[in-house]
Amino acid sequence: MALAAFAVTWDPCSLIGGCIMLPWPLALGIQQYRGTFRRNAKAGHTSAISLFVIGGLGCLILVAFGAQLGLRGRHLWLRDLLPIGLGSMFAFLAGRANLQWARLLRTETSTPASSPQGMRFSLRELFLAVTLVAVIAALVTSFVKAIPPRFAEHVDVAQAPFGLPPEAKDVSYFQGYRGTIAYEFTIDEAGFRRWVESGIGSIEAKSANVSLEPIEGSHTISTYHALTSALPGPEKVTLTDGLYYGWSKEDRGVHAAFDRVRQRAYYFAHYH
Repeated sequence: MALAAFAVTWDPCSLIGGCIMLPWPLALGIQQYRGTFRRNAKAGHTSAISLFVIGGLGCLILVAFGAQLGLRGRHLWLRDLLPIGLGSMFAFLAGRANLQWARLLRTETSTPASSPQGMRFSLRELFLAVTLVAVIAALVTSFVKAIPPRFAEHVDVAQAPFGLPPEAKDVSYFQGYRGTIAYEFTIDEAGFRRWVESGIGSIEAKSANVSLEPIEGSHTISTYHALTSALPGPEKVTLTDGLYYGWSKEDRGVHAAFDRVRQRAYYFAHYH
């Protein structure tokens, strides 16, 4: 995932995220191998500490998110929090197993099988390393191919980033920096209502219980043209007949609108 993040060169957050994600799992994998197969007690203890830290961070995320839960928003959060909870539990269990293994190694009598092997590698280990590199290269290639381009106009919904209803047609979008994104697409009113009511935007927006409102007078929303000067078109569109949805907090916001006349939906989200 870290290596694939480097491919999204137009988003500095992706680049920074890749730099953050890469060192820790790489170091943990090396220490886990040394502790398990090289029978290195210190490496096993280091692996345990790293896994405990990962589990602890996961628990902090759960507590931070859980503190913001509302009674009506709980069902929207389950699918987001459950993987974090299961991942934290696995990290704690794996850390405990490594800690027990490290203690066992320390109590063993030194034998040729358990003595340090230095930096020597067997043919089996070299073969394993080459296999892992090949698997990682294949996964990175798969991730990169799955990343949609930064922008596209008048494409099928399958060619656009995630988050759109399956019945959307004639999709145009632009992905800005730091998670900012804007869409517009053709859909009927029933499909637009289902999409908004299913929960759009960030986790905070999903739990805010903001509902669709009819447009009275006029309503203006930014288009994907507002994120770039490379694509000609209006930066804002004003609707007089339709629906709108709006959520904002501090410097974050999720906005959507539906034009009944053109059967066109607009979406603009920013997180900074």
